[in-house]
Amino acid sequence: MGSFGFHEGEKFGVLAIESVYSTIPEDAAVQLSDGTWVHTRLPVEIGSHWREWIGTLRLERLQNSNVILFRSESSTNPQILDGQHQQLGRHLSVIFYTLQLSGVLEYEGARLLLGSFCDGDSQVRQMSELELFRPTRGYTRTPLTTARLEQAAHFRQVLADLESLRSSFERVFEGFNVLMDGLKQTHARDCVHQFVRSLEALILPEAGATKRQFVHRCQTFAKGGIATRTVLEEAFDLRSDTEHLHPWDRSLQAHPANQTEDVALQRTRQLEALVCFAYSRILENSAVREHFRNEAAQSNFWRQMDDASRRAAWGQQFDLASVALVRNHDQWGRATT
Repeated sequence: MGSFGFHEGEKFGVLAIESVYSTIPEDAAVQLSDGTWVHTRLPVEIGSHWREWIGTLRLERLQNSNVILFRSESSTNPQILDGQHQQLGRHLSVIFYTLQLSGVLEYEGARLLLGSFCDGDSQVRQMSELELFRPTRGYTRTPLTTARLEQAAHFRQVLADLESLRSSFERVFEGFNVLMDGLKQTHARDCVHQFVRSLEALILPEAGATKRQFVHRCQTFAKGGIATRTVLEEAFDLRSDTEHLHPWDRSLQAHPANQTEDVALQRTRQLEALVCFAYSRILENSAVREHFRNEAAQSNFWRQMDDASRRAAWGQQFDLASVALVRNHDQWGRATT
């Protein structure tokens, strides 16, 4: 690990997260294992010409950013905005995406800055806004920590390594992208629709047996039992009603009428936790990942192995009961007692 600093002729990428709930100490300067620096203040000076260009409001939001990810590389043409800049930006963006697998951040926005350090000064060449990830109503907020960032950096490296094998892992990539889309949705009914689709990318369901296999196969990822089966059945029906434009809680009539919305939100949070757990497990464990290398491997995993062997191969399971029913939340959607 080196010490942080700007160097002449370098290109840099900065991902600034605004007002994020974090326990990273103020004025921290931590370097992750992949070389990415983590700061709690913007490490670049915004020149007067750039201040005029981005405007007062966007400058204020940048200054409100309390977790900053920073990467830099030497360049023979630092003055030119090019593919090297884009690669720096993609590296930081994918860390940000995989960070959501350990719990969607509570934050107000994230911005990506690309620039160069030349002639003794930092010069920002491009600024873009990243789409907002949204916690599902009734959530319990989880602070951003350096441990979570380190895990996200590792997941990013795994995804980068898999790029050369993308044709084999296409369902994993597609399912991951659907999951990321689900985490950005404003309405819970749209979230649960994407979460079920993302899980379907992993379980390889057969036509005409999708619900039955969804409920059965997801009990490889989740601790099984009658309660788990009920959660998975109801979550799948929520997805189906959304897809067919029915009231999304139509399938929850077994619950008291004044609780159906709360139960629907709980099912959404349970599916969110389960699908994030499943993709994290695949990214963190190479032996597990081999069972999802291609459709042939997936087919063998789901159709040739018995339940006990499959669960042993998968390993750790998620407890859906750990995601509680929430009846009260504040104006931001956070669970309250």
